[in-house]
Amino acid sequence: MSRGPRGPRKRTRPAKPQRVARPVGAEFEDEEGDLRDTPEYRRRQSIIRVGTGILLFAFLSTSGITCVASNMGDTEAARQQQVQTDAAANATTVSPLNSEIARYQDELKSKPGDPETQRLLAQCLLLRSKAADPAAAAKDLEEARAHFEALLKTEPENMQAWVGLGNVNASQKAAPKALEAYNKGMDLAKRPIDEKDPAKDSKQSEAEQVQLEAHIGLAQVRFELEKKYEEALADLDAALKLNPGSADAYLLRGRLQMARKQPEAARRDFGLAKDIALQLPPGSPDQNNILSQYMAAMRILDPKALEALASPAPMSSPVPVTSETPMTPTTVGNSTSPANSTAPVNSTNP
Repeated sequence: MSRGPRGPRKRTRPAKPQRVARPVGAEFEDEEGDLRDTPEYRRRQSIIRVGTGILLFAFLSTSGITCVASNMGDTEAARQQQVQTDAAANATTVSPLNSEIARYQDELKSKPGDPETQRLLAQCLLLRSKAADPAAAAKDLEEARAHFEALLKTEPENMQAWVGLGNVNASQKAAPKALEAYNKGMDLAKRPIDEKDPAKDSKQSEAEQVQLEAHIGLAQVRFELEKKYEEALADLDAALKLNPGSADAYLLRGRLQMARKQPEAARRDFGLAKDIALQLPPGSPDQNNILSQYMAAMRILDPKALEALASPAPMSSPVPVTSETPMTPTTVGNSTSPANSTAPVNSTNP
């Protein structure tokens, strides 16, 4: 450090260059003009705006879907709560079947005339009528009839609806109408299916299931209402040819053989129904229903056979359940029936 006449000189710093204030957007200017007027800049800004719009739309859409789903869940919870409240006020128990009926009734309000909802609702009403008191059963049957007939007006070739209508007529002891409906469903189920149809297998399985139910329905009407035992037996033989694992058919044929004074044949049929029941989940409603009918028949036919039922020894030559149609917990008649079917009503069902 240099020294002056009065001591060391102070170091002087060079003056900082002062920045010249530039207006906004001046960085895009050059000697030749404003770059914001170029096509490239405008294209870049358009891409940014589009991307921002897409992100904003996606955010709003997901928010709306979440709100709608939340509202739907709240609506269903409120409906279930209302059903429970009404049942408590009436001192009744809400069964899964009652809950299903209420759900289908609500769906029909939002989708009036929906064919599948109408069919499922009518089928549930038909099931509930079997366990209800006579007044409530008559009301359920009339409502089921109305839904089946409305469905057949829009889909006159719906074979399941025809069988369902036959079940209603059989429950109301209208034999001629029941036979007509069952035969109509049977004819539709026997129509040939195009070999090139990609859904040929599922359609064939559905048609065979409808034929099975129609045969059992025809047999029940001819046995219980018309007392035509031989014709009923022929229908049951045809039903078991379609599905050798139908407990409904074996139980009905067993009762028919008892009416025909054929105890050995009746014991054989009830025994086959019991073998099917032992393959079902232990304690299930289907198993209990079949076994209760088996025991009631054996008390008349062979009381000693009831002792074998309590034995843990496995049964010989069980009859497999060969139905290819998916099964659901819904019980129809005496055994589990597919959701897309309408099994006949069994007047002797406990």
